[in-house]
Amino acid sequence: MSLLDKLEQAVQKSNIPSIFTTLDLKTWITQYKIKNDQNNLDYQYSYIEGFLSSSTVNGSSTKWDKRLKQLETNPVSYKFI
Repeated sequence: MSLLDKLEQAVQKSNIPSIFTTLDLKTWITQYKIKNDQNNLDYQYSYIEGFLSSSTVNGSSTKWDKRLKQLETNPVSYKFI
C-alpha cells in the first residue's frame, strides 16, 4: 500500500488530523512505525517532504496520483480533496 493510501486511511480513522502539517505527518509515521512497503525501511524525512510536494494537486511533479491540496497556512498544511 502506498504512503498516500496509508495516510488517507489514517485521516479517515482520525489517527492524523484531516488538515495536517508536515510535522503532523512525520509524527504519525514515527508514532505508528509506518514503514515503506517496498523495502520495509523507515521513511526518511527528506522523502516525506518530497512526497507531500509530489502528491499535491497543482504541484510540478508528473506523478499521477495527486490527492492532496496545499493550504495557504503557516505552517503549510495539507488536506485530501
